[in-house]
Amino acid sequence: MEKEFDVVVIGAGPSGIGCTIALKKEGYNVALIEMGMPGGKINIAPRVDNYPGQKEIPGPDLAMIFYQRILDNELNFIGDEIVSLDKEGDTFISTGKNGVYKSKAVYVASGTVERKIGLPNEDKLFGHGLSYCALCDGHFFKGQDVLVIGGGNAALKEAVHLAHLVKHLYLIHRRNEFRGSMKIVEELKSFDNVTIMTPYIPLEFIGEDKLEAVRIQNKETLEEKVLTVQGVFPLVGQNPNTTFIKLDIKNEWGNIPVDKRMSTRVEGCFAGGDVLPRDIRQIYLAEHDGMVAAKSIKEFLSK
Repeated sequence: MEKEFDVVVIGAGPSGIGCTIALKKEGYNVALIEMGMPGGKINIAPRVDNYPGQKEIPGPDLAMIFYQRILDNELNFIGDEIVSLDKEGDTFISTGKNGVYKSKAVYVASGTVERKIGLPNEDKLFGHGLSYCALCDGHFFKGQDVLVIGGGNAALKEAVHLAHLVKHLYLIHRRNEFRGSMKIVEELKSFDNVTIMTPYIPLEFIGEDKLEAVRIQNKETLEEKVLTVQGVFPLVGQNPNTTFIKLDIKNEWGNIPVDKRMSTRVEGCFAGGDVLPRDIRQIYLAEHDGMVAAKSIKEFLSK
């Protein structure tokens, strides 16, 4: 299947949805392509408490609001995974597993993927006690012992979610200070079934067919411990989801630098949201990127 559009938007998170809506209202033929659920990372957030206009809300509920925007605006939503983005002449070629999508302009809002720890058994035990999403898989560990690895807000919020489900939760972080909110840290400390351990790092995921334990080490004393747990959640950050891009638009970390118009160094290619090299990643910032990009894409196409 090969189709042609004015614009292809890769990623149906807040940034991609906002950009697509704005461009469609201007009369452009736009394809919004997403390999997962609309809403992006919002779907796996246990709660969102910093989105303007909303009180604290479960992530999946907020994702449904964004999905409703797709329906209300009758966007051309295509479920596909883009495996290659390149350019031939003035035409962008977005190659998916189910089709090829050609366009005059492209907006990359593909977000991030979970960063792996890099331990030997990590891939083998994925789905067998190891998960990168507590909201998705936490119910499988109800009444059991689990370990969360990480010190950012994502790790802390998912730990709070798990603390309501599991028998005992261990949280380890490689530093004594947390990068995430101290308010959430204090909330975790209020649980009787939570043990916070710093500064610890994981050394080994133990188990053959399923996770049985995790060996950890104190970075200061070098003391090692083995925690017998049935589940482990490595939540140590994300990497930009840009490995499919063949264009010369990425920096050494895989992020996509842009100018104030959200334009990359390849003419006609724009980017926004969590793929950008920024320190703060918020939903409202991603939406702002999408609005700016839509305006810039309109100006580019009008040429």
